[in-house]
Amino acid sequence: MPGHQEWIVLAAGFLAAVMNAVAGGGTMLTFPALMAAGLSGVMANTTSTVALFIGMPGSVWAFRHRLREVKAWIVPLGIVSLLGGLAGGWLLLALPSSYFDAVVPWLLLMATTLFLLNAPIQRWLKKKRGEGHDTEPDRPKTWGLAFQTGVAIYGGYFGAGIGIMMLAGLGLLGLRDVNRMNALKSVLALLCNIASVAYFIACGSVDWRLAGWLIAGSIPGYFLGAHFAQKIPAIAVRIIVAVIGLGIAGHLFWKQMA
Repeated sequence: MPGHQEWIVLAAGFLAAVMNAVAGGGTMLTFPALMAAGLSGVMANTTSTVALFIGMPGSVWAFRHRLREVKAWIVPLGIVSLLGGLAGGWLLLALPSSYFDAVVPWLLLMATTLFLLNAPIQRWLKKKRGEGHDTEPDRPKTWGLAFQTGVAIYGGYFGAGIGIMMLAGLGLLGLRDVNRMNALKSVLALLCNIASVAYFIACGSVDWRLAGWLIAGSIPGYFLGAHFAQKIPAIAVRIIVAVIGLGIAGHLFWKQMA
């Protein structure tokens, strides 16, 4: 029979999957839940990344018909996403865990801020898409490769909020069609996480017992989330996730100062 730790992780996996379907931000539930179950910050991060990876191929599949429209972007940005995700995963495990513990409140604060900025960014992208009739660039600029490399390194190291970062970067690079941008973002996030997930598994940095409970909760969450996504106001979910993220960040800051 599962104990209270397993029930916490199971519930976190379910709610995180629902939130990812409605408004995103699921990592801000699974990460603290795994820490509450007794894992260190680093192990909670790696286990959460591996367990939630199960839903990412489905996102790519949903945009499969749009991928041919951005195929010239996939190879260059995909290569730096793979390398950056691997580099971020390596940094997470190579550096002392005290480094991660010191920066994780700041990372949570940044991820929560990005999460709250998602709606304004989406409005900006829609406005940008409607401006003028100039064509989109054929391929990313050099600075875009550098930007995506930084996002991928962050994704491999922690990961919360990388989808919003990517959408903002792709908009600045000149892409205007939101569906193409989401298709490209899904592929790049998948490639970034493939690299880090493979590295975490190879290094044995996954608590498979708790990962199993997280996956068990997330599977029905993904199905129900797709249903509730059309009924639950996204703003309500955003407020809940933001309160949780800010509360956890504040608690971790308080523990550092204590």
